[in-house]
Amino acid sequence: MGKIRITGVWAFCFLVLFASCKTEDEPVDYEIGIEGLTVANFPVIDGSDSTTPLRLILMCKLLGFDYEWARRPFTQDPEADIKVIIPNFSCTVEEQHHLSTACMLYSNTHQSFVNLIDDKVELILTARSISRDEKIYAEEQGVTLIEKPIAKDALAFMVNPGNAVNNLTISQIQGIYTGDIVNWNEVGGEDARITPYVRNRNSGSQEKFETMVMEGLEIKDFPEMQVGQVMMSPYYQLEDDYTGIAFTPFYYYNVIVDNGSTKAIGVDGVPMTKENIENGSYPYISEVYAAVRSDIDKASMAYKVFEFLTTTGGQAVVKESGYVAVR
Repeated sequence: MGKIRITGVWAFCFLVLFASCKTEDEPVDYEIGIEGLTVANFPVIDGSDSTTPLRLILMCKLLGFDYEWARRPFTQDPEADIKVIIPNFSCTVEEQHHLSTACMLYSNTHQSFVNLIDDKVELILTARSISRDEKIYAEEQGVTLIEKPIAKDALAFMVNPGNAVNNLTISQIQGIYTGDIVNWNEVGGEDARITPYVRNRNSGSQEKFETMVMEGLEIKDFPEMQVGQVMMSPYYQLEDDYTGIAFTPFYYYNVIVDNGSTKAIGVDGVPMTKENIENGSYPYISEVYAAVRSDIDKASMAYKVFEFLTTTGGQAVVKESGYVAVR
C-alpha cells in the first residue's frame, strides 16, 4: 500500500463539498496493509456510533483511500454539528457503493452486538464489551464471541457551560444518581435542583455508567433523554438546561462533537482530559473493543482485520482516529 495523505475532497453520502477540520492529533505517516485485502473481500463491519470515525479511517487506510474530517452538513447549524469522516474513494462507483452499503454499517452498540450474534456482520468495533442482556441472547443462540480491547476511552460527565461546578467526587456522582443529592448547592454549585439524565438500557454509555460508576447501587428512576435515544441526546439537553448533568464517551465529546456546547467536569479532582486517560489518572477509563464470532474462519479477511487492530500499524490507525492506543 502507498502512504496516505489527508487530501481528499469527496462528499461521502452527500454530493456537496464540506468544510474540513482536524482532530487533535496530526495523521501519522506510515504504510499499512493486509495481504490479499481488496474492495471485493472487505469484511462487513458494524459498531457503536462513537467508533464510526475509527471504522471509516480503518477502511481508508487498509484500502489506500484518502479522507477528511468535516462537520456534518444539512443541519440548522453545520458549523456546530458533529464531525464525520469523508472518504475519498479512489475506486469505481460500483465498488464505492459496495463499501458504503454492504460493508460499512452504522448500528448502535447494542444492535451491532445483536447483528454479530445473528451472523449478519463479521466484525464489530464497540464502545464497550458485551452487555449482560447480550450475553444472555448469545447463550440462547448458542454463540460465543472473541473480544479484545483495541483503544482506551473514558466515561465523561458533563454539564452546561454556565454551571459553576467543575469537579465532583465519585461519591457525589453516585449520590446524584441515587437521588440522595438533589441540589447543586450540596456539591459547591448554585441553589438549583439537579436534573440527572440517563441513557436507554444497553446503550454503550449507559452500560458503562451502571457497571463502572454505580457499581450495583440502585439508580433512581430518572426519565431517559427527552429528545430521543441518540448519542447527541445529552448534548441537546444540556445546551438549554443549566441544572442538568449527563454522561458520554469522552471520545464522542472531545473528537466528534468538540463544539463547546457542554462542559466535561473532573472526577475526584482529576480533570477529564485525554492526557489523563493516557497517564491512567482519570477514575473512569474504559476500553473500546473489537469482536468477532468464535466460529469465524481464521483465514478470513474479517479475522485478519481483527488481528491487525492490535498490531503496530493497527494501533497507529487507532491513534490517528483520536483514540488513545492500548499499546
